[in-house]
Amino acid sequence: MPFSCLPAEIYAAFIEQLNEPDIRPTLLALTRAIPRSPVPRYQLFRRIRIKADQLVQLYQRIRPRQQDIERQEEEPRTWVQELSLETWTADAEIVLNILTLLPNLSALTIWIGPKNFTPEHLEELFSIDREGRCLRCVKNLSYLSLRFRPYVQKASYHQFLSGSYFDSILESLSRWPPGRLSTLSIVQDPLTSESLTSEGSEVSPPSTFSLGLPQLAAGFAQPIVFFQLESTFPSLLRGPYLRIPLQTLRLRFPSRNITRSLTQAPVPHPPSYGASIPAGSKPSSKYVRRVANAHLSPTPYLKFLDLSTCLISESSLPQIITQYPSLTHIILDSCNVLRNHDVAIRDNAREWGSVSMSCAVAGMGKAKERERKLNAWLDAPRTGKKRGGKLDDRGSQAHNSARTRGRKGLATATLSLRKEDTLSESPSFRPAITDSSTPERIRIRILPPLPTLRNLTANLYVPASMITSETSMLPPDILDPLLVDIHREWERGWAEGLTQLVKARERIHASWRNNLVRVMRFATAEELGDFGMSSSENHAQSSLGTGDSSPRSHLTKMDFRLSEANNSEITGDPLQDLIEVVDKSEFDVDMSELSSQVSSTSVGKAPVLCLAGVSLFTNSGQGVSSLAGDIGSVAIQGIDHTLGCAHEVNRKLWLDGM
Repeated sequence: MPFSCLPAEIYAAFIEQLNEPDIRPTLLALTRAIPRSPVPRYQLFRRIRIKADQLVQLYQRIRPRQQDIERQEEEPRTWVQELSLETWTADAEIVLNILTLLPNLSALTIWIGPKNFTPEHLEELFSIDREGRCLRCVKNLSYLSLRFRPYVQKASYHQFLSGSYFDSILESLSRWPPGRLSTLSIVQDPLTSESLTSEGSEVSPPSTFSLGLPQLAAGFAQPIVFFQLESTFPSLLRGPYLRIPLQTLRLRFPSRNITRSLTQAPVPHPPSYGASIPAGSKPSSKYVRRVANAHLSPTPYLKFLDLSTCLISESSLPQIITQYPSLTHIILDSCNVLRNHDVAIRDNAREWGSVSMSCAVAGMGKAKERERKLNAWLDAPRTGKKRGGKLDDRGSQAHNSARTRGRKGLATATLSLRKEDTLSESPSFRPAITDSSTPERIRIRILPPLPTLRNLTANLYVPASMITSETSMLPPDILDPLLVDIHREWERGWAEGLTQLVKARERIHASWRNNLVRVMRFATAEELGDFGMSSSENHAQSSLGTGDSSPRSHLTKMDFRLSEANNSEITGDPLQDLIEVVDKSEFDVDMSELSSQVSSTSVGKAPVLCLAGVSLFTNSGQGVSSLAGDIGSVAIQGIDHTLGCAHEVNRKLWLDGM
């Protein structure tokens, strides 16, 4: 059989065997050599990387045509699954017209600069609850990458005076319905001083971010991308579109502290730029939505977190770890981890052991805080009973003093149908219960969760005086012993932290075994389920509310109902993602040093520490970081990657190579 007469399935099988860079030229060659054969042309449109001069051609090719509709042929716009807009000078109007036509997009990458998109363009694109040119692929989208380069050559106060920021993107994403977006990237390029072209790079970005920014004038502040990040981002992480499916998150905001945005609950008021809400006015729909989602935990299934270039210090690391129970990989390149002066190398690198220990015992602080909230939540009805009893005593004394002596006929009967007497007969105004007659509620303890961290990357900073060349590299006779000390201290700190954690769990186990406390634990990612946390919440509430016959069950249904009624007095739901411990095996800790590929529950092996992080603030051809003069330290370059580090995973996750 001639090659030109093969069925379409055979051609498709041939194409699937090719590497990604070879698919497009091979398909183009086949369509020209055998134009009448059923070569699968749809694979030409499956993955598209487009430049500014190709936008019009793409729009003319994929827009619906009347002859295709009459022939009932499959439209090319339905073939596009991945689209990467890698240009800083695109016409935003054409881009919006193209994206509106693509219903089956699963991966979308957009470069946003001062010459293409305005906040109004992107607000229209991401506001799917409005009529207009918005995305039609929300249900299919699983990868979204937004890369910002807002820097300009000429100083302008237009953005500040007009409030032209991109916070509306995050607000629009938080209003999207439940979807399947598992990978999200929001990156702002660092500010460098290179000048290769005034229009920005038109090629895929290298890992060093040396992309040839415009020649920047010194002495004026550059524009920022997000103004209300602490208000909008917590709501985004708790929104229905991202909270459950999100597993990979990359946030790069140079020299900006985003710890509060990652760890704090949404603010009680919407962003109003300083304007207060008038008394008695009806809150907006955004205000109600934020308050309703404030009690939820952010993205419980997040596993990979990249915070490179952000202002993240070693003290912020435990706060971030405790907020995300499934987090296994953290990238902190060009962050502030042990950055000040010689803190990273003093005392034989002992501070790295402190950082490792804080990561291991981070769950202890989380358990204590939840335990405090839970016991206060359960004690609230008991306090209400005592308060109601005191009010009843005062009402009885006042009622008795108002009685008059003499004959008591019908006109002076003690029975009354007035509101005061009705209130006195209500359950909240019954006689007070003395402390001796009040049954003591058994104490609730929270079992500290085991650490889930498996990989951490950072930079190694040393005093600038130790660097003699422009390569930011230490001599091998100094660097090699230093790395040995760092990894030894890292493993020592992890082991000491696990020892403290195991002892704390053993103390709780002893109290539980003696029926002195009831123990709750945090639900694992598998127990939370793939579609939400309602099952675990119901489990926790039912276990606390049913009051089973076991000796540890001293919390009755009435206690639970009263606690539920007073839930509004305490922020959040203390029972969220909690499950009662019913078996002694739940206290066991797997201390074996198995890798995460062999055992997902083993915690004995310290997380993989990689110090080969690329200094993203460093210009090509220069060795000293732009911030070295302020902090007095320089990031060491030329360190080999640790086997199995998070950088290897990072290169496989992202389509842009950053």
